[in-house]
Amino acid sequence: MINLLNNIECFNYKRIIVNDLNENIINFYLLLKNDVEFIIKNIKKIEKKYNNYDNLSKKEEYYYQIREKFNCQKAKINAVYFLFLMKAGFNGVYRENLNGKFNVPFGKKKYICFDNDCLIEISKLIQNVEFYNLKYTELFDKLKEEKILNNSYIYCDPPYLPEDDNIDQRPLLYTKYFFNHQKFANILNELKETKFSVSMIDSKKSDYIYGSMFYKYEMGKLIRTINPKKVFKSTELIFSNYEIK
Repeated sequence: MINLLNNIECFNYKRIIVNDLNENIINFYLLLKNDVEFIIKNIKKIEKKYNNYDNLSKKEEYYYQIREKFNCQKAKINAVYFLFLMKAGFNGVYRENLNGKFNVPFGKKKYICFDNDCLIEISKLIQNVEFYNLKYTELFDKLKEEKILNNSYIYCDPPYLPEDDNIDQRPLLYTKYFFNHQKFANILNELKETKFSVSMIDSKKSDYIYGSMFYKYEMGKLIRTINPKKVFKSTELIFSNYEIK
């Protein structure tokens, strides 16, 4: 999204719509769009308190205190906690347990720093962006109702399908919700008048589901660290329903 907005003069889009099933990231961007001053004021307090602790044990204790607050309430400040957890947690990963609780461990960072100017610039950048927290089927229905689906380009970023058979039963590594890739691919295949691309990693599973229906393009090598014990190396792909030249 940010890359697109920074190069918007290269495109002719009338509207930019961002949707994610993760309500926390959407709530963060909505607050960043509508009240960046609130984020800056509160994240600086958290940053100062974290950095003032003189050892990692105290920083770790503070991290888990914030994580507990984040998981136990629905409040405006949660968007600020979200930003902190992304910075101070392990490798900037977002992950939930089966109960929908954020469970990423402490990242063991001695210091953290938030760039106020960057937050302000992104806030300005996203003023015309529409943010939604919907299932993808609900989003497609919304676009149909507004009669803009057939005149849209949709970039899709579903959970990646890992090749490792040991985690085949858990293809979704980030949230509690199971993602049905075959159903998703079938629904996309019905969008005959809509251009779309799907971000995915190279695997037998992705070839079987997406490669049988769509054009396949290699984008580069990818290393993903989900937790301290799991590192995935693969090739990132784009599957599209049109030829990219």
